[in-house]
Amino acid sequence: MPHRVAGVIQEEKEPSMPISRERFEQGLTADAFIEQMTRNRERFEANIEAANDLISDDDRAAFLGKSISIAAIAEDWCTDVIQFLPPIVALARQVPDLRLRVFLRDQNLDIMDQYLKEGKYRSIPVFVFYDEQWNELGHYNERPEPVTQEMARETRRFAGEHPELEGATRSYQNMPEETRKHVFQNSARYRWEHMQEWDRTFLDEVRAIVGNAAAVA
Repeated sequence: MPHRVAGVIQEEKEPSMPISRERFEQGLTADAFIEQMTRNRERFEANIEAANDLISDDDRAAFLGKSISIAAIAEDWCTDVIQFLPPIVALARQVPDLRLRVFLRDQNLDIMDQYLKEGKYRSIPVFVFYDEQWNELGHYNERPEPVTQEMARETRRFAGEHPELEGATRSYQNMPEETRKHVFQNSARYRWEHMQEWDRTFLDEVRAIVGNAAAVA
């Protein structure tokens, strides 16, 4: 069974390998992904610049000399993609040994369905890590668990402060449209205020995948 630490997935047995080396090469480079974006491109590129300043010597050292390949599953409409793919893009640009390819989720459901969150949700982004021998080191779904919990607490706080918003305590999908708009705007504000902190958590968990795999080996 997979072993989970926060957002990190670490396999305890040999995983399936739905992405071959050949399929990996068919993925989009980071630049190609950016070129085909029709939404959120300005924010995405700004987040890459912000991530460049966040990445540390320890982050770079964790990947140098290891020939790691990362397959990312993403779409430009997903807010978690706009936040958490840029640190990986920035890292890949700074570390020559790290190779990144991006697969659009809706055009690659056969890959996506190998990495469903909780076995049923097509949540993105997904990051799949391979070593030089093309062993899958592990994969990562969506966002760090502490971030999910913090976002949920903020939504509850916002709902409590705005009793005039009908259905604000319901699940996001079941809120009235007007309420959903206000909740989304607040969540976006809160997310970008905490982006650097949350990206740091994300990068630490990504490094843990590579570090844990090395320890097992």
